[in-house]
Amino acid sequence: MPRCFLGAAAFSAAVCCCFCCCNPARAAERELISEPTAARHGLTRPWFTQAQLDQGRGRLRAMVLSGGVLYVQTDGAVFEAIDAETGRMLWRKQVGRRDRLTMPPGVGHDVLAVLNGSHMYVLNRMTGEMLYDKEVGGAPSAAPGVSDTRVYVPLTSGRVEAYRWAPPPQAAPDANEKADEKTDKKKGKDSGDDDFLKKALNAEEQRRNELEQRARWVPPLFCQSSKPVLTQPRITRQNADEEYSVWSTDRGLLNITRIDRKAEDLLALAYRLETKAPVVGRPAYLPPDPKIKGDSGLILAASRDGFVHVIRQKDGRLAWRFSTGDPVLEPPVVVDLRVYVCTQLGGMYCLAANDGRVAWFAPRAVQLVAVSKTKVYAADRTGRLLVLDGATGKLLDTLPTIGLPLKLRNDETDRIYLADDLGLIQCLHEPEQHEPILHGKDRRQAEQIQSEETKKGETKKPAAKKPAAKSSK
Repeated sequence: MPRCFLGAAAFSAAVCCCFCCCNPARAAERELISEPTAARHGLTRPWFTQAQLDQGRGRLRAMVLSGGVLYVQTDGAVFEAIDAETGRMLWRKQVGRRDRLTMPPGVGHDVLAVLNGSHMYVLNRMTGEMLYDKEVGGAPSAAPGVSDTRVYVPLTSGRVEAYRWAPPPQAAPDANEKADEKTDKKKGKDSGDDDFLKKALNAEEQRRNELEQRARWVPPLFCQSSKPVLTQPRITRQNADEEYSVWSTDRGLLNITRIDRKAEDLLALAYRLETKAPVVGRPAYLPPDPKIKGDSGLILAASRDGFVHVIRQKDGRLAWRFSTGDPVLEPPVVVDLRVYVCTQLGGMYCLAANDGRVAWFAPRAVQLVAVSKTKVYAADRTGRLLVLDGATGKLLDTLPTIGLPLKLRNDETDRIYLADDLGLIQCLHEPEQHEPILHGKDRRQAEQIQSEETKKGETKKPAAKKPAAKSSK
């Protein structure tokens, strides 16, 4: 009996020990960076949160930051929107079927697009409300790109389809129609018709439904490539006249396409850059300087043979090219007027965006994480967080974050976002920086103003003139 009792006790103790060690919640808790630890490295941790997932089976798959919101994708086609400054969850939703392959989301100014199997969903990015859904023309090969009016869907067939999620432009009513509308309203009020308001509301609802149906059934525009498109399309310039997008194939072709917003009948290839190796990741984009009249934005892409290609968005001409000398597997990151490029063997170049001049080289960095006023935060090959001097690239400090393999590549603000695959997400930043630094604020604001002017231009499009009435003489 004693031996059996001891054996049973030992077995129970072993099971309890194994459970405690393998408990995902406890494992995640061990990786939480404490406030004293963050303070020792010149940082503070304003918030942390746990994504809602089945920690026995589910995993965190992707994080995307856009417009102050952190979008988190987990297994089972579940998405969470988190306030990037407070960690408060804004909404959580399953988008599509759990058993289908789900691509990382594409985010625009107003909407979030998700590809679930061969189905596309468009949601209000701040509320999660479903706005539009559609079966696409094949198997998606990468995440979608989102403009103010369209969702660009890359397919394994080499085709890129551009679906309109917003209603097409409507001609404004002419003077006669407006006069008739005013007369009808006056008659309704003068007659004391109690149903007048109800009729007006019903008419408005019917008009809204008609607009939604028009948007739903507008056929997509498309552009065909001979090779699969393996990178997420990026929208570059968009205004009332035109809309540009850039995407690449696995054979090193960088394609820049254009839609004439006045006609909207063709997704045309504006120009193409052919590299000698596959393009790595999503191309980067530096908007034009609003202070320089006629300035062109820059499109930046890296190829696996170690070259960084920079072309002018206006005419497709090569602005400059830089060779790292080593293979590149990470896309370039543009922050303000600097370009950060990491090599596969280790080492990060900091280049001037206007001419490609080398500002410095950090030999241990393999991924950019965030940039503050004076420091650059990067990850090394073992997963540690490196603190570099922003002016020289000199290593200042190292923070152990090996248990947090998911590090967001943040080109929008100075915030550091780290996560593990079990859904523990935490934010770090420098203590004195209470408000986030918005990189490229002037250029982003100018781009946003252009976007708003585009929307106004679409809703206030001039109506076609009616022919003059013939004289009775």
